[in-house]
Amino acid sequence: MAGANFDLISSGSPPGSKLFESKPMIVPLAGFRFTYLFAEKFGGYARFHANFYTTTKSEYNPSGIADIVMDIIKKLVDINVPIITKTHPVFDIGIIYRFELNKWSIHPGMGIGYMTYLPDKESSKSLKEDGVRYNVSYRQHASSIFLNFGLSTRYRLFNSGALFLDVNFQQPIQKSFAELVIHGDQTVHERKVYETSTAGRNINISLGYGFLF
Repeated sequence: MAGANFDLISSGSPPGSKLFESKPMIVPLAGFRFTYLFAEKFGGYARFHANFYTTTKSEYNPSGIADIVMDIIKKLVDINVPIITKTHPVFDIGIIYRFELNKWSIHPGMGIGYMTYLPDKESSKSLKEDGVRYNVSYRQHASSIFLNFGLSTRYRLFNSGALFLDVNFQQPIQKSFAELVIHGDQTVHERKVYETSTAGRNINISLGYGFLF
């Protein structure tokens, strides 16, 4: 299957939301899905897909030596195998209910899964200003477990194959966060935190051809 992922993250209130890395609002996706119909009206599914995009570093993320080295490695990988750093995998499993009419099949369903929305990051940097040494630390966690609510429509072309259209809404059930802390003279000089349950909220629309067994 192939299609598009539409990001529904809340924009939040600046500068809080800017603590996160950013990504495009609409990105391509590709993957596959297995469906097993174990009863007259019920079945189960397992789906794996990947969203493809490049993230942009937050302006609040300090660049220490380790971060500079990682950025160099990432750029080298991008030059040779660019798909690796742009791939953000998603996996979910769940149950479906069956509506069948002639060549048409409609399968509403729900499930649970895990997504990698933004890469987990921890970085720090030490700097001196007005005779005071400050330590700037940054953390980002934006991968989470999510609930999936979807509808799969299938039209049988042959006994062994069918065209299908999948539409899925995914809502994280864990909060993502980004945090910036500045220590100076062994005290917290400044702290910024942004938490949201909308990081990873999205709608997926995909088309494909499936084999029937």
